[in-house]
Amino acid sequence: MTLQPEQPKPANADAAEDAAIVSLTPPRPTKQKASDVTVTSIPKPARRKNAKERAKEKFKVKPAEDGTTPDTTAKAKSKADLMKAERKTAKAERKARKRKSAAGKAA
Repeated sequence: MTLQPEQPKPANADAAEDAAIVSLTPPRPTKQKASDVTVTSIPKPARRKNAKERAKEKFKVKPAEDGTTPDTTAKAKSKADLMKAERKTAKAERKARKRKSAAGKAA
């Protein structure tokens, strides 16, 4: 039997073994700095209305669909009716133009 000479180890062999052992261990959890922590504040609730404010809101006059209120004058109501009629005719004209342009594109 012949003995083979021992092969020399590389110079960084010990360092490589230590690195392998270090990489196998799990990392330790680090504490967060006070500046990294975000704090969410709870929003301040809305102020509760008193009886007077609630009553005002309850009996508030709401405008009708045509933009008039119960205490509107007859002249203002007639103007509102005219405006409503104008809006209706303008809407019908827009629809008619839209149909014409769609029919022209399809042909």
